Amino acid sequence: MNIIELQKRFSTQHKCEQFLRQMRWPSGVACPKCGTVRPYWISTRKIWRCKACAYEFSVTTGTIFHRSRTPLQKWYIAVWMMVNAKKGVSAKDLERTLDVTYKTAWRMAMQIRKAMRPGYGFENKLAGVVEMDDACIGGKSTGGKCGRGAPGKTPVLGIKERGGDMVAMVVPDFKADTIRQVLSNNVLLDAELLVTDELPSYKPAAKGRRHAIVTHARTFVNGNVHVMGVESFWSLFKRAIIGVYHRVSAKYLQIYLNEFVFRFNNRDNTDLFGLVLSNCGT
Repeated sequence: MNIIELQKRFSTQHKCEQFLRQMRWPSGVACPKCGTVRPYWISTRKIWRCKACAYEFSVTTGTIFHRSRTPLQKWYIAVWMMVNAKKGVSAKDLERTLDVTYKTAWRMAMQIRKAMRPGYGFENKLAGVVEMDDACIGGKSTGGKCGRGAPGKTPVLGIKERGGDMVAMVVPDFKADTIRQVLSNNVLLDAELLVTDELPSYKPAAKGRRHAIVTHARTFVNGNVHVMGVESFWSLFKRAIIGVYHRVSAKYLQIYLNEFVFRFNNRDNTDLFGLVLSNCGT
């Protein structure tokens, strides 16, 4: 769906509400509090009242749009922009495009990112050939040490299943125990192969797994042994910070990582807009 189709389809607040209602309750409106179906509709206030618990709610109750004065048309445009921008969208861009204040634009972007979170559980652990690579985000160049261990930088780890999904997270450090726990949470123990670079912590962390190391001082690719997939993700993410966001604080870094992982893992989905809308109330 392009921007012209979006504006035609959701030209009024009513159309936006009808679409959101169908996305939230495809089998009929149900109380968000107790689950009772077929609540009473109070037309004068445009809300429902549950027959069982008397809870009153609207179509936006419990969603990222709840208690927002911004029309849903503007919210939908913001969602469309964020799911279709490979390098993300800044709050300043949303401010200019939607004609809202910067504070409103920033809040909208952060709320939308809540609906763009990847979900990982035991059944989603990565398998096959798995690449793992670290990066350091943020900080300021002072002419001293750069890269790992540089002051002000936030350590992050990325893991990608070759030909499959990606997971990325902020970590406290790159110690073996930390990496081992991340692997345990996200990668099957019997995965075909774990590929990392030459960071010393990877070897003890990968004990008990089939592990291959690519030494970047000598080569970047050795047959099947490389971490180019994860490195391309970090390259995209770092370019987005430099060119779009300019700076991301450690406090919100994981939320931004989730946004980029969400787009990457759903790169073949032709309806990312609908996917985000379906996640808006979960």
